[in-house]
Amino acid sequence: MFKFLAILFVISIFIPVEFYYLAGGLRLEAYRIVLALVLIVSLFNIKSLVERADLVDILLLGFVVLATISFMANHGLKEGIEKAGIFSIEVLGAFYLARNFITTPKRYFKINMAFIGLLTLAVGFSFYESFAHHRILHEYATKLTGHQSLDPTLYTHYYIRFDILRATNLFVHPILYGALTAIFFPFVILLLFFSFKTRYLIATLALLSSMLLTMSSAPMLSAVFQGMVATLSRYWEGSKRFWLSGLFFVMSGAFLVNLISNRGFFALLVSHLTFNPATGYYRMFQWQYAMDDVLDNPLLGIGISEWSRPSWLNYSIDSFWLLITMQHGIPAGFLLLFCCLYIVFHVLNNLHKQHEYYRWMANAWVLSFMSLILIGFTVDYFGKLQPMFFFVLGSIAWVSYPQLNKHMRVLVWIKERKERVRR
Repeated sequence: MFKFLAILFVISIFIPVEFYYLAGGLRLEAYRIVLALVLIVSLFNIKSLVERADLVDILLLGFVVLATISFMANHGLKEGIEKAGIFSIEVLGAFYLARNFITTPKRYFKINMAFIGLLTLAVGFSFYESFAHHRILHEYATKLTGHQSLDPTLYTHYYIRFDILRATNLFVHPILYGALTAIFFPFVILLLFFSFKTRYLIATLALLSSMLLTMSSAPMLSAVFQGMVATLSRYWEGSKRFWLSGLFFVMSGAFLVNLISNRGFFALLVSHLTFNPATGYYRMFQWQYAMDDVLDNPLLGIGISEWSRPSWLNYSIDSFWLLITMQHGIPAGFLLLFCCLYIVFHVLNNLHKQHEYYRWMANAWVLSFMSLILIGFTVDYFGKLQPMFFFVLGSIAWVSYPQLNKHMRVLVWIKERKERVRR
């Protein structure tokens, strides 16, 4: 059942945003329906979920409980439950779909290749869209559905850089398209090094082209961070003390900057992590004004309400971590961040235990998810990116299933024996 739902989920991510149905105040898109089914099926398999539960499950469930309390406290019981329901579907539905389906390296490989294959097939539309300045996929989707879902500014000169229209492809925004592509870039790069094949090279070039055509800083910064994390991952096992002491000094430096700077460390950081200085300063102002709401509502946040800002500042906030903390409170933001960092370091500590045949896949996950954590300070994971974030979080669970990994080692050994016999 989870295999069928996983296939539907992959397909649903590539369904244009114009395809939706409004049920009262709820916007029903295909991926939300799939994830709702995942939660229902998961409840029927609650026993197996409890048996395999670990600290990540507990931390994530704690985060969802805090978010639910925040919704109800800020929006009342009825509206709060509705909002918490959609939020839980996107968070827990995506997480437990990955957790239940991706239980072996083989399945992890297949799900990544499914996303990479579809992104590769779609890259031709990105080239046309960018150089012809024609969002053809959204135009036809609007004709079919009657829904105009893109922000009107996406059709203006604000989204043209170097005479290239920033590509959206099938997605609602260039940032979403670029970040989604960046998620799978480490996997296809390491796959190319692990097993060079022409089709893998084509996929690598397609994903790289997609990121470039979005003309967005997010996927480019993600690639930079992935390179930095690759160094950490490569030398982690023999240099834990070095990396942990380095992390301590970075945190101490950030705390010192926060004390002596009138802008604060994170505002200073996000103002420079962009290729467009104006965008950087805009994000700095978002942090400056949003932090007032965070400090005024530290426990339960403000929910999905208007936040304090001058009239010239847009409603949106370009930071996943800032938005989560402002909406649901500091404890919720801290719990989720701790959950994400815990699983990253848990995987790092277990990398050397994995068979070399699929150790590179665990490594690719570390590069991908660590960059998601870091880029989350400068980009909001809106729309389909939010469930994708939690899907990636749950997709590495196979590393913790030693009995399954042992089974995989046997299969690898048999395959290696057969290859030696053929030679």
